[in-house]
Amino acid sequence: MSDNDHNEGSSVAMAEALHKTQQAQAQLGLRVIEREGLPFAERSDEDLMLTHGEGSDDAFAELLRRHQRGVMNYIFRMVQNRHIAEELTQEVFLALVKNAERYQPTAKFTTYLYTIASNIVSKEWLRRKRRPKFFSMSSLFNRVKDEEFNALEHFEDEKADVLTSFQRGEVSEAVNEALRHLPEHQREVFVLRRFQDLSYEEIAEVTGVPVGTAKSRVVRAERALRPLLSKFREYL
Repeated sequence: MSDNDHNEGSSVAMAEALHKTQQAQAQLGLRVIEREGLPFAERSDEDLMLTHGEGSDDAFAELLRRHQRGVMNYIFRMVQNRHIAEELTQEVFLALVKNAERYQPTAKFTTYLYTIASNIVSKEWLRRKRRPKFFSMSSLFNRVKDEEFNALEHFEDEKADVLTSFQRGEVSEAVNEALRHLPEHQREVFVLRRFQDLSYEEIAEVTGVPVGTAKSRVVRAERALRPLLSKFREYL
């Protein structure tokens, strides 16, 4: 094959890849062409990520402002440890930085973001299973501090705004304690659906399961949690 044929083939391949990306964006209704003159606060997540990939720290700062709280809440409910949740949240956004130049908006940004978060949480669960279990004063101290930590209070949950501070803390404690009783795969889909407001299609993509499986896991989780949270049903 001549150099001209090779270059022509590469151009065709790039054009086809671009066309497929544009088709996917159109099907998902993503807004990504929002460059000139539009403030960062008014841009879509997908556009901000593309702009960050071009070197804009301000675009990343806006993504961080929008999503840090939600990611932190999600991870805290997964790992039930404040310090680990903070560290894993940092890992999620560091991964965004590392992958910024390769990012392509072929799905909603929240799907992309929570897929990264889910993978990081899964690695943490795997580390826990491999880690030898033994009693220590430091682990006991950390558990007490985590029980005092109120995720809904430190990272505001709009659904809890109607409560007083005492009620909010009571609900948060009850939810976090109830989540401990769920298998990991049910806990994850429940939190993604109930607290992060992801669609079943997004949850399926994040967790790598069929949509039907995601729905059934949410139903099973709700069924298991119902008797544990019956006192707080009007708030949840």
